[in-house]
Amino acid sequence: MPLEKRTRVEIFLPTRMDTVAYRTVTEWLAEELAFSRGGSTLTTPFTGLYASTTEKTLTHDRIQILFCDFDLDSDDLGGRAEILSYLTDVRSLLMEILHEEDVWIIYHSVTRIS
Repeated sequence: MPLEKRTRVEIFLPTRMDTVAYRTVTEWLAEELAFSRGGSTLTTPFTGLYASTTEKTLTHDRIQILFCDFDLDSDDLGGRAEILSYLTDVRSLLMEILHEEDVWIIYHSVTRIS
């Protein structure tokens, strides 16, 4: 049974109904990952709580997780550098467009049975 090392990337995107920018950037990024990496998955919204660093209250928030498997091994130094460079650019773009306090992007190794 052949095994394939990949890297799972998960981007936590807030959902806002009051602005077109959120829907537009979410759709664009999902399509970008699908075209460039072979596919992407966007979850239905989850409701969560977070403690803001600027306010002393808990905030109810709705998020979606956009995830994609990159055909790169994050345990390999070259693969890790490529992923980090790409994800740093994506995070900067999302922070600028969405004006969020923070945008979480995580990655981890996965092994796919092919």
